[in-house]
Amino acid sequence: ANAVRLYHAFGLEVDDDHGAFLDHAAHNGLNVLPGYHTENANHPDDCPKYDCFDTWKEATKFGLERGFQRGSDWHPAVAMLILLNEPDFFEYAPKCQPPGAWCHVKAVVSALDGVLAAEREAN
Repeated sequence: ANAVRLYHAFGLEVDDDHGAFLDHAAHNGLNVLPGYHTENANHPDDCPKYDCFDTWKEATKFGLERGFQRGSDWHPAVAMLILLNEPDFFEYAPKCQPPGAWCHVKAVVSALDGVLAAEREAN
């Protein structure tokens, strides 16, 4: 194996420092693919009308403070981020009214924008 995927590294109820894990992964040549807790998008208190900008921005800033940042960059073990897991299922969520692709498209675009904003603030 040369990579490991983390499903809930950022988001709901995540308060762990990942620094030691990421250091160990980097030392062993393992790429890490951290993911965001996708349920944030469907949670009633987060992502109003699937605008995930603020939710993903805050989750990213929180993660960067807990080991995902080294200097002015991502930890070297982080190969890529998993923004959302299976967002195409959002259109079947009760929160997606009227049902349609707009829910997952808006969630993905606004989540990416939030991550980029957190990166700008962190550097």
